[in-house]
This record gives sequence, C-alpha cells and structure tokens, in this order.
Amino acid sequence: MEEFRVKSTKASSIIFILVWLACFSGCAQKGSKSAAANASSSAGQISKPSSDSPSSATGGSETTGDHATGGNQIVDQLHTPAKGTEERQTIMDALRAAFDNRQSPYYTSHRGAITFVVNRLQVHNGWAWMLGYPQSSDSQDSFGEYSGFLLHSVDSKWSVMRLPPMVNDPNDPENLDYPSRKDVEKIIQKYPTAPADIFSK
Repeated sequence: MEEFRVKSTKASSIIFILVWLACFSGCAQKGSKSAAANASSSAGQISKPSSDSPSSATGGSETTGDHATGGNQIVDQLHTPAKGTEERQTIMDALRAAFDNRQSPYYTSHRGAITFVVNRLQVHNGWAWMLGYPQSSDSQDSFGEYSGFLLHSVDSKWSVMRLPPMVNDPNDPENLDYPSRKDVEKIIQKYPTAPADIFSK
C-alpha cells in the first residue's frame, strides 16, 4: 500500500510539471507573438514614405539629406550641391585627385594648384555629372578639352568614372550637344545604376 502511494505521488508530480510547462510555453509564445506584432506595427509606421517634394530637374542649391540603403547605395533627389557644402567639396576633391594622380587617365603634368570652373553640376543617388573644366594657378599649365565628368560615390568616397567614347554624330561633328541622347544611352549601358536625369540640360 505504501509503495502504491509513492508511485501515485510521483505520477501526480510528473503530471503537474507537464501541465505547468505547457501553460508556461503557451503564455510565452502568446507574449512573443504580441511583441512581434507590436514591432511590425511600429516598423510600418517608421517606414512610411516622406512627402518631400522633388527638386527641380534643372538643379538648385537645395539639397536633401542623403541616406544609405542596402549595399551602401545612396538615395536622394536630383540636386545641385551649393558652393561651400561638404558634398560639393568632396566631389571637387575627387576630380582634383584624378588630375593629380599619375596613374589616372586624367593626369596632365602641371605645377600649379588645380581648381575647376563648374558650368553645371547635378547629383542624384550617388552619381554626379559635372560640366566644366580644370584650371591651374600656374598660367603655363594647360589641360585638354573636357566635355564632362561622371563621378560615383561608393562608401562615401567619390571616384571619377571612365566615360565611353563619344557617339559620332554627322549633325554635330564638334560634339557641342554632348552628351546627346545616344551618348547618355551608352553611358547608362556601361553604368546601369547611373540615373539619366543627371545629364538633363
């Protein structure tokens, strides 16, 4: 009789433990689902698109805050960085570095400090198109003619990209209309992530 009571007590204890574990597990799962639902709801509120209006296609001094997305890709609106801004300075520094680097295809022997005359600068999604030309503080330095410079920002560092050859247009033998629509198509074929609107005139 005593042995039966011991076995009965053990069985009751085991059943009680199993019921308690099942209850605890169920409550924990319910709590985690509730927390996940709350987190999902909060994430949905944070990721709502902003209602900022786009900049003019011709550019301007207004800039938007750049932010990195997956793969360090920059997402912003078409804009022209104003003089004195950090973004414009880093773009000019990248161009200057290309002209100072002896290994660069843009290198030209010079003695003076290089600055750039900028006729147009348009930036969008980590790509920049600059129409302008270099000049030196030494009047004896001379540089060839340049029709434009394409730059790309990767990990917050701007680099000058090598452009494909110009399209020969019999109606524009001096390439005064560069980049033409066909030129832009060739550039985007080589650099598919470059936005076409930076080449707008």
